[in-house]
Amino acid sequence: MNWFISDFNIRACRLVKYYKLEKAPDVTLLYGPRGVGKSALLRYLYQKNEPEQGMLMTDALAFARQYAYSAQENKLDVFRKRHRSVRLLLIDDLQFLAGKAKTIEELHYTYEYIIENGGKMVITMEADLPVLDFLGERLASRFLSGVVIPIAGPETDELERFLEGYIREKRLFMDTSVLSLIAGRTDNLADALLCLRKFIQFAELQQEELSLTCFQAYWEQEESKKNNSADPMNIIRNVSETMGIPVEELLSASRKTKVNEAREMAIYIIRTLCNCSYPEIGRYFNRNHNTIIMSHKKMQGKLAKDQELKTKYELILNGFQY
Repeated sequence: MNWFISDFNIRACRLVKYYKLEKAPDVTLLYGPRGVGKSALLRYLYQKNEPEQGMLMTDALAFARQYAYSAQENKLDVFRKRHRSVRLLLIDDLQFLAGKAKTIEELHYTYEYIIENGGKMVITMEADLPVLDFLGERLASRFLSGVVIPIAGPETDELERFLEGYIREKRLFMDTSVLSLIAGRTDNLADALLCLRKFIQFAELQQEELSLTCFQAYWEQEESKKNNSADPMNIIRNVSETMGIPVEELLSASRKTKVNEAREMAIYIIRTLCNCSYPEIGRYFNRNHNTIIMSHKKMQGKLAKDQELKTKYELILNGFQY
């Protein structure tokens, strides 16, 4: 499905659909939880205006990597010419710049240059609130001075309509009660669509119709895999059981020695088994990326010296499919 408009995203959809560079604010910020279509809206805006010259779409991690490479290879002039000479700069997933001080400074100069020359920026960020403290006060205030549009999570009936549109587009025959179940068990467009696609693959492998019975068999299989997968929350629960510290304490602000050690273990294993950055891990524990890095290093040192702790580490590790 290329496009889906409903109550939860209607303001953002209208802005993108009727976006005119000459009338647009200097900066437009779209924010909301994961999987509600922020990246899709940004791509749509890019494709809609692609015939116009002077547009660039990137994401925060790509901006950071290209900046670091250019600085290392003494090619900053090329990097800056590419990013500062555009009329419209689109940046996805701004939250991934957290902790990258030099990249944030470079982005600040990029912003100033583009705006001074009559250009505009549109940015997306995965967040429940438009909190930009990680950018520093100056850049945060500039980004928030433009138009800030939230995208809420969709309601169950909106997810169901989204899935109905998808199966119509694909000309699939499916029990409609399956769509209701998927909509009730997911909370965003991305997860709902992923669940639907995986169910279709499962049915094809089983050579079954897309029926309610087939979906129930698929869901049981997924639940079994989910409970044994190396997911951050599964790891936190497993560490909690193995080290005798309640999950609530692991995720709390408690600094008790045993709680700290269990938290460090969870952080270390999440970093080992999951494709998570330090800022991403920090969000599970409500801590900044520097604290997460320190916790990871502490546990690394402890495991090299403490055999009892290492035994617990291996026990936890062996409980997951990875």
